[in-house]
Amino acid sequence: MLYRLCQDTFVRPIGQYGYIYSQLTKHDRTYSESGRVFLETLSRKPQTLETLLEKITQKFDGVSEDEVKIDLIDFLQSLEKDRYIVFGENEHELSKKEPHFTYAENPKTAIYNYMQNPDDAVKYADTSEVLFAEYLERPRIHGCQIETTSCCNERCLHCYIPHELKTEILPYETIESVLKQLNELGTLGLTLSGGEVLSHPDIAKILRKARELDFSISILSNLTLLSSELIKAIKEANPSLVQTSLYSTIPAEHDHITQIKGSFAKTTAAIDALIAENIPVQISCPVMKSNFRSYKNVLQYAQERKCKAQTDFIMMARYDFSTENLAERLDLKETEELIRDIMAYDKEYTELIDTPVKKKSREEEAKEAICGVGRDNLCIAASGVVYPCSGWQGMALGNVKEQPVKDIWERSPKMLELRSITKGSIPQCMDCEDRQFCAPCLVRNFNESNGDYLKVNPHFCRAAKINRKIVEEAKR
Repeated sequence: MLYRLCQDTFVRPIGQYGYIYSQLTKHDRTYSESGRVFLETLSRKPQTLETLLEKITQKFDGVSEDEVKIDLIDFLQSLEKDRYIVFGENEHELSKKEPHFTYAENPKTAIYNYMQNPDDAVKYADTSEVLFAEYLERPRIHGCQIETTSCCNERCLHCYIPHELKTEILPYETIESVLKQLNELGTLGLTLSGGEVLSHPDIAKILRKARELDFSISILSNLTLLSSELIKAIKEANPSLVQTSLYSTIPAEHDHITQIKGSFAKTTAAIDALIAENIPVQISCPVMKSNFRSYKNVLQYAQERKCKAQTDFIMMARYDFSTENLAERLDLKETEELIRDIMAYDKEYTELIDTPVKKKSREEEAKEAICGVGRDNLCIAASGVVYPCSGWQGMALGNVKEQPVKDIWERSPKMLELRSITKGSIPQCMDCEDRQFCAPCLVRNFNESNGDYLKVNPHFCRAAKINRKIVEEAKR
């Protein structure tokens, strides 16, 4: 019998844990002790049970293969049930069993249906708590976003990047060097974005290198530049998802937001082309004044195509502290209406609000990190400058053209400063009765407060209060 990882499965050592993740089902697990050893022996190259046993037994003193065999078989069967691995008598059987993303209607083959109804999946552990605790003590770049270029062929009304700064292209040689460094650091998630990522002259080459180095790849694009050649390159890169923004199903309304005539037709045609190739598409529809009365049609549009869709009311100022784009931000009355709609349309949101909140003491909560900034992710802009996250480009941490990523991650004074920030650093949030219904964001604070990331904008406090009211009404 042969065993191997599925093409959509990724394994990484993380501190004391072994970590396995499927970009197909979006499930993950953490293992410690013997489970970690078992996990580390797996690869995408088929191996016999005997080979796996031999490798594992060598790592345990005084333990025979017979003692290991029973546990290993149980371990492998559990992974196979949750689609992390395949096993079979030969490579042809392995290939036949390999699960793939598809929009097909047949529930026996449609991974879309499996993702929506994962009741038969094995739940091993709450990895979010395990990993969050691990990264709190030992920060690690779990995910990295590379803005391959700041050039963009759209001029969206709400964009947090000042349009006059959209002129940079990060050279392929620099990107390749960064990808190799991230691979050595054990990074799992790679997000390729822009500007408009498909405008980078070497995007196909970048995708090939990212696949070669075994990242779980996400692509953020407006898709207006998609071609048959790029579809082929994306398909071969096997991305976790391609995310695009669709602001309205009314062409003139979408084009008004992008400020580019014909952008609706190009984006929607590209969505259909990716779906035809069984490439996972996620539609983002940030809601603003210009599409407030029509955004629900986008959710329906996505549902009809079996694409995941997301919407929100979050809009932040530009990173140069200008706020002209906030003219599109919803007022509080509109925000309340939107949250009610999200609860009606978004199954994941309603499941989230039904999840019991773990009770913690004030002291415990005060020590928690506000988010993953400086703990498990970072962003590299088209200039080579490293930032805490994509929207936070007013705080430079270093430049990959001048120093290794590892040095920036471990030694940047600004990075170390960010790691000292906890929930207790913002007392007004600690004392707020609405804090469980809010997602404090340092970059939103920074961009709207001329660089003060601890100063909370009252707009989000009022939105949290509205969110709490609606959630509590729903629970009653």
